[in-house]
Amino acid sequence: MWCKVSLRHFFESEISMNLHSRLLALSNWVNHWVERLLLVAGVAISLILFAQVVARYAGHSLSWSEEIGRYLLVATTFLGATVAYKRAHFIGLAGFGARFGLLVEQIILRGLQLMTLACFGLISWYGVLYTLKSWDQTSTAVQMPMSLPISVLPLSGVIFLLHVLVDLTKRKQEAASPDGDTP
Repeated sequence: MWCKVSLRHFFESEISMNLHSRLLALSNWVNHWVERLLLVAGVAISLILFAQVVARYAGHSLSWSEEIGRYLLVATTFLGATVAYKRAHFIGLAGFGARFGLLVEQIILRGLQLMTLACFGLISWYGVLYTLKSWDQTSTAVQMPMSLPISVLPLSGVIFLLHVLVDLTKRKQEAASPDGDTP
């Protein structure tokens, strides 16, 4: 009897910890590749706009450069926001809940995380719908489907969802430690 209870307790805590550690590993892996993608997009924006300046100076114009630059800039904005959330570099109200005690602070934190989860869930859902609706539309200069640049919206929403789920599955001891991955 004792062995079953002890094993059951260990198994349940192992599932909970295993879920968090798997989500955390996936979150770190996705964030790693998003950071690399942001570097490539930033270099591409710089090169494209530099090529446009040189072409205009030479008397020609690259008809596609502003359009591609705009789409890359929007992508870096949304994907960069996921990296900022992962690194906990957003402006916040740190310490607001601490005035009322640790329990109230934890309740406020969990409530905000749940609202954030709902918000990014809606952004992802409607982003997918909007991406599918825009599949038949093409961009002006490069004639690519508009769903490609719009797809960054649901993609970033899903990445946000992953990062928020990591925060929600974090145990209280990890959440209180300053060396956790996010507050």
